Amino acid sequence: MPQSDTTPDAAAVAGAAATFGRELAPDQATMLAGYLQLLTRFRRKINLVGPQDWPTMLETLVADSWHLADFLAGPEAKNILPPGDAPVVGLDFGAGAGLPGIGLRPFFNRGPYYLLESRQKRCVFLAEVAARLGLAGMHVAEGRVERTVPDILAGHPGAFVLCVSRAFAPWPRFLEICRELVPEPLAVVTMTGEATTGEKTPPGWELAAGVSYPVAGRTRHLSLFSGSTASM
Repeated sequence: MPQSDTTPDAAAVAGAAATFGRELAPDQATMLAGYLQLLTRFRRKINLVGPQDWPTMLETLVADSWHLADFLAGPEAKNILPPGDAPVVGLDFGAGAGLPGIGLRPFFNRGPYYLLESRQKRCVFLAEVAARLGLAGMHVAEGRVERTVPDILAGHPGAFVLCVSRAFAPWPRFLEICRELVPEPLAVVTMTGEATTGEKTPPGWELAAGVSYPVAGRTRHLSLFSGSTASM
């Protein structure tokens, strides 16, 4: 795979994804190419991600998003999430450079999705991406989650909420934070470098499903947790 820091087009992104087993639809490739172009342009200015070229960012960062989409479309998740196309409010804690949320959008779009980020410069970048890529239903919430999450959920009374963390907090603590901030019904997805275990799962939560997948020689883990009354 070519290692280049030039801005990619949709054909280049589709070709790169195919080398590690992912076939992208034309609209998916176009959207991801636009995102990678913006990441490449802005990452030096505000330290969004490490010094990586776009093919490496696609393989090691953006690919997490389509693995998450596959996981959410799996049979275990279908037993937890609302049926069919019923809306789901997504809360992406510590969105940073927009991962996994922005990369997830072309593969999983079940309702409004909120990128929660406390750092102003990153929020400016996230808003720029959402606007430039025309990501309808994608919102940026700047500030501490203790303040932003209640305000968001006040606008979606009774909605099913999916909380996502890639690196917001250690996963047991993240479950506790979600319990404190989000009412039922909800489910939580954690993206970690180590497998989650029942022994470390806080009371009131059930590990409903988990998968692992390789990325650049390392193993990553996706875990789906439901609360005592979140299962459907």
